[in-house]
Amino acid sequence: MGIRRSVILVTTSTNTNWEALVPQGTNAFFIPECDSTNTLAVEAGNKGKVVPSWFIAGKQNAGRGRRGRPWTSETGNLFCSYLFQPSAQLSNITPLPFIVALALRDTLIALGCHPEQVKCKWPNDVLVNEQKISGILIESSTAHAGNTGFIVIGIGVNLAHTPSGTQFIATSLTDILDKTLSPQTVFKKLAKNLAERLQSWTQDQMSLLVEEWSACAWGLGNRREIRTNDATFHARVMGLAPDGALKLKLDDGSSKQIYAGDVFK
Repeated sequence: MGIRRSVILVTTSTNTNWEALVPQGTNAFFIPECDSTNTLAVEAGNKGKVVPSWFIAGKQNAGRGRRGRPWTSETGNLFCSYLFQPSAQLSNITPLPFIVALALRDTLIALGCHPEQVKCKWPNDVLVNEQKISGILIESSTAHAGNTGFIVIGIGVNLAHTPSGTQFIATSLTDILDKTLSPQTVFKKLAKNLAERLQSWTQDQMSLLVEEWSACAWGLGNRREIRTNDATFHARVMGLAPDGALKLKLDDGSSKQIYAGDVFK
């Protein structure tokens, strides 16, 4: 998706030095208005600028979520994308959606949300009080020999505004906490939590990651509506497979695993 207009990257907005909000060695670029922070990050990656960098927007004109869905992008919410070169430990990006979701959960709890109310929803959403507050969109490039060249992690968090007409009922941090937090406040904690989770990740931690994610997962053990590209059906959600698939028990007693789709009430 192209950018409609020329955009100058700046690191300050409303007297905020965004680079002061990220861990040392990471760049941060604030864009007052753009189509999509993921688009900007992907374009930077394609140009070889894969130094760890955050792209934060005040407003998105064409924000997008998974499967090409539009992402409502009102000023006051947080829209950001992280561009980085994967380490050897992340040569397989299967665990990434779950690492990011847990970093988001860490952030929301640190901001005041009750831990029991913050749940991870497969494959990469975060809920509070069974309502969607955040979404994740991960994109990657392929370098030589099939290796991952760079990764972009797009994150949207509903802070001040709650979108309407969504497929899954949404909420905002203002709704939950009865106060409005600035994008800068939330972003600083998120950047720190994500950096710590990515830095500490090792390939032999997958079983621990599955265990931690499952302990705060939404819908486990319950019969839910499952929507894939091919079908809509009901099944009991049984857990997360080591390869990131969702394990299901169908109504006829048989087992099934899916790698793409959505889970609804």
